[in-house]
Formats: sequence, structure tokens, C-alpha cells
Amino acid sequence: MRVDPDVDGLIDEEGGVWPSLRHYFWVHRLGMPGSGIGSVDRGCDVLLSVLHAEMNRTVGYEEWVLDLFGESWEGGRHYKSWLYGQGLLDNSHVTIEGEAAVRMLAATRPVDAPDIAPIDFAASWNGLDRGITRERREQVMEMREAMGRALRYRFVREPVAGKPGLKLIGFEMGNNIPLTRVLWTIAFPDDYARDRLFAWLADRLDRWQFWGEMAAVEGSRAFSEHLLRLRFADEPIDLA
Repeated sequence: MRVDPDVDGLIDEEGGVWPSLRHYFWVHRLGMPGSGIGSVDRGCDVLLSVLHAEMNRTVGYEEWVLDLFGESWEGGRHYKSWLYGQGLLDNSHVTIEGEAAVRMLAATRPVDAPDIAPIDFAASWNGLDRGITRERREQVMEMREAMGRALRYRFVREPVAGKPGLKLIGFEMGNNIPLTRVLWTIAFPDDYARDRLFAWLADRLDRWQFWGEMAAVEGSRAFSEHLLRLRFADEPIDLA
């Protein structure tokens, strides 16, 4: 792609002119409609969210459907098949081209777009039950908290009613008088139980923006129900 000061847009290798790099990728590479059905930016943002999640962790199919596709099993199944057909997924891993697409889509987001987690964030977890020390656990948790501080919606480890707790806060919400608001809280009997959930949440740093918007718009109860369904998604039923 190249730029010509006399041309309004980007010029491809065949001389075609495109309004943006996203438009070129969506229409020319993926063969999707450029107008009429949805918008290019909307389609690209959904693709970015899905590939971003797949790049940083293994997303179970039930969690994929519940969190990324609004409980539409058919929609989630079709979208994953489409990603495989486009060569952006292979054996449930994002391909090299898919990773390049994620970086391009992240770099070309509108200036007023919602926050996005770092493209490469440390989502692998060593497990709290594998002999690590309390001091080491605290170091890991502090690093994970630090990753979320740049996001508008973030989970923090703070006391709730005098007990170890987690809070979902929205940073500088509101246009007239921006305030940091607590959107959701949960208390635990000890810090080990708190950190166990926080580790699970931190592995899904890319979803914090979506979850924060859900809590802000639909309320803490709706978010609690959503989180509970996700936490137990893809777990087998042990009837032994």
C-alpha cells in the first residue's frame, strides 16, 4: 500500500484506491462487503476481539460462545469455521498472518475507540497450587494488576467490608464531572481465594473493557451472572 498526496486514500499494488488499510483488508483480503451490511470498522473490531483472545490463551468453545458471541452457538460455530477457512486460525492457534492482522487492526483503531489490552500480555499462569511461595504469588499478582492500570475498566485487589476483595472500577466515567466509580465488588474469606479468581480474570485481560461496559450499562447483577457462567464454562460434570 502506498500514499499519493494527490489521491484521497491508499493505493494498492494494482492501482486500486481504498479509504483505509482496514477497508482494504476487510474487502480485498477477506472478501467481505464494504458497505450495506454492517460496517468495516465493526467487523474489524469483532475480528480483533476474537483473535486477540485466541492469541493469549486457550478459549474453550462454550466460553467462546457465551462471551464473544452473545450465546449464539450457531454464530460462534460459523465464525470459527470462517477463521479457519481464511487461514487466520489453524489447530485452534492464531496463524502468523492472523497475528499480523491483529497488530494491524489494533494500530488502525479510531482515536476515540475503547481501551484495548496489550496485544501480547502474559496470560499463562503457573498455578497457585504448585508450591510457589506467598511472596512470589504477591509479585505475580502485582504484575498482573499493573497490566490493567492503563485500561479504563480494571479489576483491583482492595478490601471489601473489611475482607480481602476484588473491585471492578471504571476510571473517570461521566462527561461533566468524570469520576472513578466502583461497578462491582466481591469479598473472600482469605487472600488466597481472592487471588485465585484474580488470576483467572487476569488471563482474560482482553475482555475487561467489554465486562466493564456490561457492568456499567446492565448493572452488577447482570455481570455477576455472566461471570459465573463463564467461570464454569467448558468444565465436565463429574458423576463419579
